[in-house]
Amino acid sequence: MKVLLINKFHYLKGGAERVYFETKRILEENGHEVICFSMQDKKNIPCTESEFFVPHVDFSDKTGWYKKAWRFIYYKEASRRLEKLIQEEKPDIAHLHNVYHQLTYSILKPLKKYHIPIVQTLHDYHMIAPDYNLYSHNKICESCRSHKFYKCAFSKCIQNSFWSSLWGSLESYLNWFAGYAKRIDQFIAPSKFLADKYAEWDFKYPIKVIHNSLELNAFEPEFTPGDYIVYFGRLSREKGVKTLCQAVRKMPNVKLKIIGTGPEAESLEDYLQEKQVSNIELLGQLSGTELFETVKCVRFVVVPSQWLENYPMIVIEAMALGKPVLASRLGGLTEMITENYNGWFFEAGNTLDLQERIKRIYDNGPLIEQLGRNARRTVEIKNSSEEYYKEIMSIYNFLVQSNKVGLG
Repeated sequence: MKVLLINKFHYLKGGAERVYFETKRILEENGHEVICFSMQDKKNIPCTESEFFVPHVDFSDKTGWYKKAWRFIYYKEASRRLEKLIQEEKPDIAHLHNVYHQLTYSILKPLKKYHIPIVQTLHDYHMIAPDYNLYSHNKICESCRSHKFYKCAFSKCIQNSFWSSLWGSLESYLNWFAGYAKRIDQFIAPSKFLADKYAEWDFKYPIKVIHNSLELNAFEPEFTPGDYIVYFGRLSREKGVKTLCQAVRKMPNVKLKIIGTGPEAESLEDYLQEKQVSNIELLGQLSGTELFETVKCVRFVVVPSQWLENYPMIVIEAMALGKPVLASRLGGLTEMITENYNGWFFEAGNTLDLQERIKRIYDNGPLIEQLGRNARRTVEIKNSSEEYYKEIMSIYNFLVQSNKVGLG
């Protein structure tokens, strides 16, 4: 089978990209041909189809915003380039990941024109809300429910900017009125929580839950507890890293390492300097072997998110390395962690509760080791490549065969 994978970034930017590349790896290892469509970027992993990728755009750069505005919502060039790729490669099925803004749902036009079945993995809430995290002004926000997308603009939910929020609202209304969702044959949600949340928002299209996976053989676990704890991931407000720093700075016996970059990096550095914190270290961006060797040496991993996480890859990666996870009791995290089996919970945003949790478990080496072993066992059962491949192929095969019958 020839599979067309589509994602707006073709480098390891975040969790969605990890799933995108992991899907590519699994399919190729099982004998399928994979072609990709994305956006050009100097950080991209080499790809033979890169000549078809759309030109690079940086929406965080506000210069020339008036030229970028319509591209943000509907980008005809993406449709044109994808059609050329389809004509040359003739894929059997298309699997979309994150496509909004840099690619847009304009890409559905050539896919439908050439009768290619379409699957999309939902990595966030973009299909139902302008603010894809359901998080604005430092709190969970669901005010746009029931297609009240205009509230996003009035409340300046996106980057605290009226214009950014207005364009986000217009994009959501376009997606709704154009009926993009009904053009997709099957949606996939990595967590039941996300699927249920979409249903709560009156999303009426089929969603199948398939958990994200890892190449577990590439993750050698280390169950012996190290001498520090770690957060690794994006440094942004919804991730709750500031709450973690506020908790740990008052616990001098606890060492914390923070790995990652993002819009809150400078603010966190200023905070640690202002408070003269000596037990928290900002390591910046690490990747590959360097990242996982650092995580292997921790006592446990902390995921202090304050938004409704879907099914974060960092939890799977931590558990694959034999590390239990202390996380906020929110969203899809509640499906990944079982209290006192492979990790623990604390109340999101509650510094005192987080402190108490860390104090209670930090020096309990035998407990940490046992939960680390349970964590590894969890991902071996729920997140293996073999299980993911079986689930994904059941969808591909059904849609491809149904498409052949329909065309016949």
